Amino acid sequence: MARMKRLQISIEPELDAAVARRAEEEGLSKAEVIRRCVRARVKPLPPIEEDPLFKLFQSPGSSDPDDTRSIDEVVYGPSTPDP
Repeated sequence: MARMKRLQISIEPELDAAVARRAEEEGLSKAEVIRRCVRARVKPLPPIEEDPLFKLFQSPGSSDPDDTRSIDEVVYGPSTPDP
């Protein structure tokens, strides 16, 4: 089983009774009924690497491991030696 994070919530007594009835009917804990309801309505975020904005704005050089340019070279262009 995945590691769980404890979460404390407040709900109306009527909703608590409804959750308790559902848990009893299905042979589950109230916590599992609530987890299943949340899971059905809230989808987790994808990994950051799959986010199109991450791909667009990732740090310079991170897409090419052989790129050794500094951030100054990326922003301002290659430096020229002093004469």
